[in-house]
Amino acid sequence: MDIPQIITIKDIAEKAGVSIGTVDRVVHDRGRVSEETAKKVRAIIEELGYKPNMFASRLSRSKIYQFGVLVPKREQDSHYWETSLLGVEKAAEELGHYGIQVKYFFFDRYASESAFFQVVDEMLASRIDGLLIAPVAHDPVVKLIKKIKKHIPFVFMNTMLPEFQPVSFIGQDSYQSGVVCGKLMQILLRNQGTVAVILPVPNDMHIRRRADGFRLQFKHDQMVSIKEYETDNFEDKNSCQMLLEHVFADSPDLQGIFVTNVCTHYVASFIQNHQQYGKKVSLIGYDLIQENIDFLKVNMIDFLISQKPERQGYEGIYTLYRTVVLKEKCPKNILMPIDIITKENVSYYISNKF
Repeated sequence: MDIPQIITIKDIAEKAGVSIGTVDRVVHDRGRVSEETAKKVRAIIEELGYKPNMFASRLSRSKIYQFGVLVPKREQDSHYWETSLLGVEKAAEELGHYGIQVKYFFFDRYASESAFFQVVDEMLASRIDGLLIAPVAHDPVVKLIKKIKKHIPFVFMNTMLPEFQPVSFIGQDSYQSGVVCGKLMQILLRNQGTVAVILPVPNDMHIRRRADGFRLQFKHDQMVSIKEYETDNFEDKNSCQMLLEHVFADSPDLQGIFVTNVCTHYVASFIQNHQQYGKKVSLIGYDLIQENIDFLKVNMIDFLISQKPERQGYEGIYTLYRTVVLKEKCPKNILMPIDIITKENVSYYISNKF
């Protein structure tokens, strides 16, 4: 006998093209939802024959669940993490009715391991029912995962550590995004020469994987030489200046630069302020922070790859909610699209972050 399919709020949300929170507000007749959207959701509810799980609803309202979010400080990586937290905050607001609370724990990714564990000890002293982690500090996070209690589920966002099995990984396929950037650079190049690959924070695994994918694209290209440059703190003005001066002096035939994270705007600013180099250097990097957008619009950056950090944070909290509260099985990988952003389409992505 066939087991009838259980229809969930997520199914309705996906079919209606709205958030889970919007469907929840329609189902329970609370909060502000436009009449047009409400009618659409109700029609899909009727079509699919959805019946609210009243037991799960009562259970979720009878207990407070605390999810910890462990990420670098908001201002680091050119304020990249602020965008991830926008998604976390949106999900927390939508799920507040179900007793979901979020506690933030910020670490300095450039500080010592002992400083990292001061934050971790504070976090573990709290009552945490689930963890959303950005594991960009590889070795300390490895020790953390071995230290946390087995019954605390954890989700990785932004970066995957393959030696562990989180509930879900939410982010891009770093290697394939590097391959995409390599193909884009090949389109831009017009002459034989050198392409520089800059690795800020080279101990970050997904930075390495991007560089690997990019380099693969030029494996059999005899016209292009790839040179990699590592730096531990590209956000320091003097360090950035010295590195880029070295990059240009090292390769008089420099044709392009690939920056493997959000720091692309530092390179764009350097090129803009050093017109003595006298030529356009193709530039590709990551993420829709305002500084990168500004340089994209004036052609100082040719392409940006968006990895939807807002969506990553949003999906991270919902994954913990489905795992801890609803006891649902979640996908092992929730992969973000590798979106190619140009000055012509950037305004669309700014207004559609989720």
